Amino acid sequence: MAEIEKETTESYGESDDQFALLWVAVPICALIVSTAAFYFASPVLLPLVIALILSVVFSGVASRLEPYCGRFVSAAIVVLLVIGFIAALGYFLTVQLTGVADQVSEYSDNIGNKIAALEKNTPPWLQHVKEAVTDVQRRVEGANPAPRKPQPVMAMPATSTLSASLKPVAPIVDAIVNTLLIIVLLFFLLYSRKDLRDRFVRLAARARIPIAAQALETASTTVGRYLFLFSLINLVYGIATGMLAWYLGLPNPALWGVVAFLLRFIPYVGAVSSAFLPALVAFAMFPGWGKALEILGGFILLDQVAAQIAEPFIIGHGIDVSPVALLVSAMYWSWLWGIPGLLLSTPMTACLKVAGDYIPALGFLSILLGADRALDDYHDFYRGLLELNPEGARQIAIRYCDENGLEQTYGDVIAPALELARQERAENHISEENERLIFDTTHQLIGELANRFANARISPSMRVLGAMAPGDGHFLSLLMLLEMLRKDGVVASFAGEYKSPAEICDLVKRFTPDFVFVSCVAEECAPAAVELVKAIRTISARVPIVATGPAASEHSEELIEAGCSQICASSNEARRAVRSFILQRAKSRSHFATLIPRRFARGNG
Repeated sequence: MAEIEKETTESYGESDDQFALLWVAVPICALIVSTAAFYFASPVLLPLVIALILSVVFSGVASRLEPYCGRFVSAAIVVLLVIGFIAALGYFLTVQLTGVADQVSEYSDNIGNKIAALEKNTPPWLQHVKEAVTDVQRRVEGANPAPRKPQPVMAMPATSTLSASLKPVAPIVDAIVNTLLIIVLLFFLLYSRKDLRDRFVRLAARARIPIAAQALETASTTVGRYLFLFSLINLVYGIATGMLAWYLGLPNPALWGVVAFLLRFIPYVGAVSSAFLPALVAFAMFPGWGKALEILGGFILLDQVAAQIAEPFIIGHGIDVSPVALLVSAMYWSWLWGIPGLLLSTPMTACLKVAGDYIPALGFLSILLGADRALDDYHDFYRGLLELNPEGARQIAIRYCDENGLEQTYGDVIAPALELARQERAENHISEENERLIFDTTHQLIGELANRFANARISPSMRVLGAMAPGDGHFLSLLMLLEMLRKDGVVASFAGEYKSPAEICDLVKRFTPDFVFVSCVAEECAPAAVELVKAIRTISARVPIVATGPAASEHSEELIEAGCSQICASSNEARRAVRSFILQRAKSRSHFATLIPRRFARGNG
């Protein structure tokens, strides 16, 4: 029998290991498959993505125009404006870049003189390194002589076919077709944006993915606002750099402003690239290095002003995209789709991040692409517990408690971490051992953190008894409430874990509390909480009974009928209820104290 149990345990352990490996392998396989799909389907997906991003950016403009000119005309106006802007931009860049190339070619002597001066001023150690590399290359070529060149053979030119004649024209035709596809897609995405949103919600409902239409509206508004304001800041940056180039005497300043506007959409390296291009032109056209360095420094300074001052002030908190995620996204999409992917990397990353924020099934995108959070929330505490580092998590909670106080630590660190642990355990994202470690460490921390503060004193003392609904094991939130009441000066006692209604009623008889808190967190324990309230009410008709917890809030009417005095949705409401009771009792006692001398005075008279 023991051997059978051992084999069964080993088989379960192997199945758990295989299941864990499967969870690791599935995302990797999904990434490989999606990358292959993006690569091979780029002729279809690239125009679609461009149209989608443009529709997100300009959907707000179309919505504002729609009440005045209708849905069809507003979508058509936006599309025409986009076409006109892109066409004018392309024509301007073509003409200006051609003129700059002609101008730079006229300064070939200046470029040659500067390169020669650089070679003369090369440090001796660098010259020695160059000679050593040349010597090594010469020896390698001597050891491996180049193969003899084959004799040229004269071949008669073949007759040109139709496909060979059309080959130079194919890229132009392909560009025209893609442009027309983007225009048509943009129009229909703007015209049918509400219908497409409703269809997406219905499809998600069939796939059992909970998505609210309001969430999609909020997500699209958030992304559209962010991209619109980001484009506006880039436009101002382009105008400022163009004015700087004009002030420093660089030819074609409008061209450098437009280039700076476009390249700043590339995260982090775009602004530096936009500075190098005019700096190279200044190096070719002007004597010395002063102009090139001035342009390079001026462009970078303007970029820092835009990034550190303008963006936080205008965009605000933004959408919390990690800088590392932006860089990796730029590398990934440029590798897949080239320059269009590089320019689209920031908008696509923003869209994916917001989708992860509002669509539960894509929540992993919010974790991967989100910015690093500071130590003012529960994520570092929770991550320390998941890393099996309870001492590190304990130090985080203690440091936060010393800086922000006990109440804020319970509300901002402990309670959210417990709620997240319950959710991830319910979805089988963490093991039972992880959940047990989180609860045990938190259980010890609740009392340890409370002991760091001196309790107030209330005279006469106020006694509170806290009890859990029978069968409900989520008692940590009740412990935090009782510790906060002790800090307020209340004599608070916990009935204990997994007590029966008879044991709790016996404690009420012996403890004679002024207040009884009944906590119910688990939904399935709500009927037991109702029966417990009825049992307490039968033995004490006057003691106030307050129910707390999510399940208690859901079944508030039943608990009130059973005899509850009040339902509190949060610990702050519960503490206010206790304070209100203390004030009422103090007023009644002071009123009674004033009545006694009057009665004695009447008796003496």
